Amino acid sequence: MSLVRIVGTLDPHVHLRGMEWAHKGDFDTETTAAVAGGYTAVLDMPNTPPSTTDGPGLERKLSELGGLARCDYGVWLGAHPSGVRPREELARLAPMVCGIKLYCGHTTGGLTIGASDMDRQVAAWPGPGVIAAHAEGDMVPRFLESLARHRKRGHLCHVDTARAVAEVAEHKRRGTQVTAGACPHHLVFTEGDLWGLGPRGVMKPPLGTSADRDALWAGIRDGAIDVVESDHAPHTWDEKLGSDTPFGVPGLETTIPVLFTAVREGRLTSERAVELVSVAPRRIFGLDPHPAETYTVVDTGASRVVGSGDLYTLCGWTPFSGMELWGVIRRVVIRGTVVFEDGEVLAPPGFGLNLYAKSV
Repeated sequence: MSLVRIVGTLDPHVHLRGMEWAHKGDFDTETTAAVAGGYTAVLDMPNTPPSTTDGPGLERKLSELGGLARCDYGVWLGAHPSGVRPREELARLAPMVCGIKLYCGHTTGGLTIGASDMDRQVAAWPGPGVIAAHAEGDMVPRFLESLARHRKRGHLCHVDTARAVAEVAEHKRRGTQVTAGACPHHLVFTEGDLWGLGPRGVMKPPLGTSADRDALWAGIRDGAIDVVESDHAPHTWDEKLGSDTPFGVPGLETTIPVLFTAVREGRLTSERAVELVSVAPRRIFGLDPHPAETYTVVDTGASRVVGSGDLYTLCGWTPFSGMELWGVIRRVVIRGTVVFEDGEVLAPPGFGLNLYAKSV
């Protein structure tokens, strides 16, 4: 047994569903999956209907999360396609969220904005939270240039191509205040795996080439990529098998094992794996780097074959099904309470706390 203790694991990019999409997953089932996956906290994205783009939307989400979450949490505000919210509203809501998310390309949820509106959203955001973006192709340099022009702090989500890695690295050299995340599915699979994955491989951004995957690993090693984020996005299996397959895959229960499998394979060090899921995300999103008695114990000398029947996520499937992954989660402790131990989730619904708690 070889145990690694990680303080304050944080996944800054999850779609817990709930509310009008509770049939896909809800705040209870998906924070249960988070705890089972070794996470003490998650940050939930805004594109589950009703979208978290204004005060009433934020109030509803926080109310439901507060009664069901088994781990600690924060919430993203979303930029609305109709335009920038009034300055007074942004100033009131900004301190209650971890940041604002811009959807600069077609994906789930109907919050897509164009390039000109993206620039206005970047300019208008008062902080203190980060401006995050879903951006692909030519929208990546546009987002990065917008951050540089307005001297704002941003995070590029789920970087997927060698070109995007290079663009982020160049802006970091120029002094642009940008960080970047990569997802475990882009680190493991390529477009060549689609024939075997079928609908389990349908995601946004899509799977890339082996050269793209290699560039992501290189970006993790050299610092262009700051965090590994799951982009946990459950859909029912019936939906994935439908004629209009929705984008997204679950990932909360497999992300940390994917990283420690990479450690075993020599792709990165154990210390770097810890940085990617704890140290860096907590720094980027303004959280206490040393939360009291909040940690995860990973047995890096043990492995398991991922099976759909072993998952806590309500959707009950994963693109990693059948794979042997190293790094078994042995224990998760939040604020001194053992919430997971040897396969059993012990935290009750509503145990989790809002890390950005303020009155709406």
